[in-house]
Amino acid sequence: MQIIDRQKAPAAKLLEFLGNIEPRQIKLSNDIPVYMIDEGPTEVLRIELVFKAGNLYQNQKHIAKATSALLAGGTSSHSAEEISEHFDFYGSYLETISGKDNAYVALYTLNKHLENTLPMLAEIVIDPVFPEQELEVYRANCLQHLSVNQQKVKYLARVHFNEQVFGDKHPYGMRLQAFHLENLQRTYLQEHHRNYYRAEECLMVVSGKIPPGFEMMLEKHFGGFRSKGGRTAGSAKVPIPFPTEKVRFIEKNDASQAAIRIGKTTINRLHPDYPALFIANTILGGYFGSRLMHNIREDKGYTYGIGSGLSSLQHGGLFVISSEVGTKVLPAAMKEIYFEIRRLREEIVSQEELTLVKNYLMGSLMRSMDGPFALSERLRTA
Repeated sequence: MQIIDRQKAPAAKLLEFLGNIEPRQIKLSNDIPVYMIDEGPTEVLRIELVFKAGNLYQNQKHIAKATSALLAGGTSSHSAEEISEHFDFYGSYLETISGKDNAYVALYTLNKHLENTLPMLAEIVIDPVFPEQELEVYRANCLQHLSVNQQKVKYLARVHFNEQVFGDKHPYGMRLQAFHLENLQRTYLQEHHRNYYRAEECLMVVSGKIPPGFEMMLEKHFGGFRSKGGRTAGSAKVPIPFPTEKVRFIEKNDASQAAIRIGKTTINRLHPDYPALFIANTILGGYFGSRLMHNIREDKGYTYGIGSGLSSLQHGGLFVISSEVGTKVLPAAMKEIYFEIRRLREEIVSQEELTLVKNYLMGSLMRSMDGPFALSERLRTA
């Protein structure tokens, strides 16, 4: 019988990748592409529509987010309360998200209730009216949240960093101010919806246990989706200016912590060097065992958490290091962060560390494909 020495950690080795599940693709009669991931044992579906309608396409700050948030605020036939009660009655959940590039509308629903939930999803996507009273409530809530956030160093660091990197005129960098919310008009939301929530710029991702006849149901409720005039969204190209302000300090005398953001624009996932950059970022600060965590948290004890990340955007990318540290150790923490950046740039990564990180990333990749909904998340961001 083999005796295992429990005092020695087992040797690390690369996991074996078992492959991808390819979605099935169809097109509705109006040419909307639909990617279908027919997996899972449970009679439930996630139906998501993706539009090129995020911040990149807005002509005023917060218009994209407000349009997304108020899609379910009312249609020509149903009020916000009726829409909410309808989905609740059938045990469904509606989710609307607006990001830097895209806007997402997702419905989680039981298959047995598709005949009732799918028409309502189509209605809020195609025929929202953005009632004035719902906009008033939304505006008041956002103003309150903004007032609270402006007292948080973490929030201040994030919005000022974006403004430094992208510029205060770029949709990615423009900092939200109270007057942006106060000046929100119903007509602005209607115009953004008309211009960018278009069949020509839409794709759908469906995941879960897809029932027989589902394609016919999609065609029935979305095949007639036609754009209501306005301009074609196309591929907005907004130049990203070269940042001239390298360092910015935001004074907050009553703060016990200092929030740090360090970064720059970079390549996106379409660039051939992106996989190498992704691995380098993981080594630096992309997981709990990273160099930044080991140095700044475990060794120096300056922070509870620190990390680095990459955002892949439509016309470029963003690299950022973020942390919150005690105000008294801010200079020392900054010194160690730049030390780790230089070390990664100037020293060759050992084979042992590289193998560990590659194994971690392989495990993360496999976890990100665990189940049909996780697969659809990966597909929509591909």
